[in-house]
Amino acid sequence: MKYEELKGLNDTKFKRAVGVKREVFEFQVAILEEEQNKKHNHGGRPPKLKIPDVLLLMYGYLRDYNTFLKLGMYFGIDESNAYRWMIWSQSVLEKYMTEDFDITKLDKTKEYIVDVMECAIERPKIQEIQREYYSGKKKKHTMKIQLIIEEDTKKIVYVAFDKGSVHDFTLFKDTQNMDKEIPMLADSGYQGLNKILSKCLTPKKKSKLHPLTEQDKDLNHLISSIRIAIEHVNSQLKIFRILSERYRNRKHTFISRALFLCSLYNFCLDI
Repeated sequence: MKYEELKGLNDTKFKRAVGVKREVFEFQVAILEEEQNKKHNHGGRPPKLKIPDVLLLMYGYLRDYNTFLKLGMYFGIDESNAYRWMIWSQSVLEKYMTEDFDITKLDKTKEYIVDVMECAIERPKIQEIQREYYSGKKKKHTMKIQLIIEEDTKKIVYVAFDKGSVHDFTLFKDTQNMDKEIPMLADSGYQGLNKILSKCLTPKKKSKLHPLTEQDKDLNHLISSIRIAIEHVNSQLKIFRILSERYRNRKHTFISRALFLCSLYNFCLDI
């Protein structure tokens, strides 16, 4: 389905079909058209696809994770050309939209939430590498994405990556140059966080000899009700099936695409 068939949809159905709001789509079309005009400023053969269809092809890949063979069939081009258009559009938009997620820019007056999202990948061929990427929690080979968001705005302020075998708390401890007075909320997998940050809160865990009191249960419920915000962010990112299905491309491209989608999420918050 090409853009001419989609532009008549109302805003709600357009977002459901494409994955982003119409305003975001039109803004990105303008960026790509400007870049294409620079490229073809001195003439040359006109491209077979219009820019809105190129962008739709890119979202067909990121949102539905179609193969390039299918995308080529949908848009009437060869699969190699579908790949080239996808890479070109993503690289252009990355220059304009990908943010610099700097941990040193966190504000001590704001509150933050941290969590880890796991994305399945293909099993590596080498056995030693298989162990590095195998997640005991998910029972599959994964890449981990650590997100830190602002509690109020739900904006992603920091992103980190590691292999599936690395514990969530270990991934957090490897984060460098973080201010020790940043207020942080985390789940029960971050026990011991108070040894790193002076202003943090994690749920209390019961043990055989120390069951939870009613006050502990109320506190845990309060933490969960606030922490649910980052689960909503995870679900918004996983609308793009390239993050929710098994990632079948090379692992170095996973990071660039995940960063682009995190930046896209932040951009959509401001629209």
